[in-house]
Amino acid sequence: MIAIMPFFFISCADPPFKIHERLDATLQGDLKSMVAQVIKGSNKANVLDTPYFVIKDLREFSGDTAKIYAAYAEVDFYYFKDIKIAEKRKYRYSSNWHYWDRYFKEWFYY
Repeated sequence: MIAIMPFFFISCADPPFKIHERLDATLQGDLKSMVAQVIKGSNKANVLDTPYFVIKDLREFSGDTAKIYAAYAEVDFYYFKDIKIAEKRKYRYSSNWHYWDRYFKEWFYY
């Protein structure tokens, strides 16, 4: 029984590739939602032909910090055509719930 316990705890942690896959899915969904809101509020002419995002910072944690949050990401989203404004969002990956939690967003000029 004691020999099996470490494997149980290891199996609860997500491997880095799984965390990165979930981040990509979350970011794609957020970008799609942002573009849909702009189109709904005005029209498609205000949106870039190819909206995109840039991951500015991505960190993976270990030790005690990783028991709560396994990773952190800071991402800039670009989707306006004529306005030089972007949206910055910060995310953290919950080790217990296995999802990316968005906890900060702001707009900035570039």
